[in-house]
Amino acid sequence: MRLPIAALLALSVAAPAAAQPLSSQFQLDELRAQQEAAQRRLIDQSNQLMALEARLRAEQGAADLQRSAPRVSELRYEPSVRAAAVVTPAFPSISDAALAESNRRVQAAAGNRR
Repeated sequence: MRLPIAALLALSVAAPAAAQPLSSQFQLDELRAQQEAAQRRLIDQSNQLMALEARLRAEQGAADLQRSAPRVSELRYEPSVRAAAVVTPAFPSISDAALAESNRRVQAAAGNRR
C-alpha cells in the first residue's frame, strides 16, 4: 500500500517538471516571434526615416536651385519693328509631257530585269 501511494506522490510531483520543457519551448518560440516582429518594425521605421530624409534632401535641393537661379529680366520688343518680307525663290518646274516621258522610261527599265 505504501508503494503505490509513494509512486503516486512521486508522479504528482514530477508531472509539473515534465510539462516544464514544453512550456519553456513555447516561451522561447514566443520570445523569438516577438524579437522578429521588433526587428521588422525597426527595419520599417528605418526605411521610413530614409525615405523622409531623401524627400527632405530633394526639397532642399529644389529650394536651393530656386534661390540661386539668376533673375533674368524679360526682354521687351518694340512693336514698331516689323519682320522683313521674305522673297520666295522660283522653284524649278517640269512640264507634264516631260514628266510622263520620264515615267515611261523608268517603267520600261524596271520591266527589263534580268
